[in-house]
Amino acid sequence: MALITGSSHVIVGQAAEPKYGAGLFGAYTDGIVPGQYSVEGGQASTGSVVKWFKDNFARRAGAEAERRGVDAYEVLGEMAAEVPPGSEGLMVLDYWQGNRTPYTDPEARGMMWGLSLRHEEGHVFRAILEGICYGTEHILRTMRENDFEQKEGVVCGGPTKSRLWMQMHSDVSNLPISFTRVPDAPALGSAILGAVGAGLYPDIQTAAGNMVHVESQIEPDQDMHEAYKFYVDKYIETYPRMKELMHEVSHHEASQDREQPLTHG
Repeated sequence: MALITGSSHVIVGQAAEPKYGAGLFGAYTDGIVPGQYSVEGGQASTGSVVKWFKDNFARRAGAEAERRGVDAYEVLGEMAAEVPPGSEGLMVLDYWQGNRTPYTDPEARGMMWGLSLRHEEGHVFRAILEGICYGTEHILRTMRENDFEQKEGVVCGGPTKSRLWMQMHSDVSNLPISFTRVPDAPALGSAILGAVGAGLYPDIQTAAGNMVHVESQIEPDQDMHEAYKFYVDKYIETYPRMKELMHEVSHHEASQDREQPLTHG
């Protein structure tokens, strides 16, 4: 299974037989590998939510990063690492731009709940990372319910720079996660296709077998996995309870936008 990270997450798995399910995309016949079937799910807002928080609300981390001459993400990661799993009851629903899988609901919206006066910057940042991981696990559960059992995740994209975040993904989903020597998957994939086109390899599978090298792997921590189960369940319960309110507010905001008079510069 590929976990493609960035401003959003895309999860693509390969299977010998077609797999279908509500909210899943595919199965696509011969979509990636001839004779196999691809099944896909995705999260519309992941890294974009992390950046949104860093740019708009991480004042302490930003000031500390400037003082030390490092990236603010590094300081936020250090803060988050000091927070226990579950962020002391703070939950984040990562639907800033709606939900792609499993609800395909463009009117869903992001949420933070469980806030208390003990929560600080590190709590909020960790809760955002955890909420994204819970969303990925919700997709993987949906795939499992439709007979697609994941054995390994191969990850790429900018968020792979945060081992804290990647370890969360592994722990939440109880899934080994592998990192390739070349982390830029689009560039590596283009090179693979070019190598086949140039006749260096007879087919894509042979080229990939020779050009893709796993450099390291993260294994899930079973104690952390058990600790996260409760929070994943609460994450999954949140949307059905809030769906109608989300839609009412989305419709209200859309009507307000339509009523705004046009302005001319």
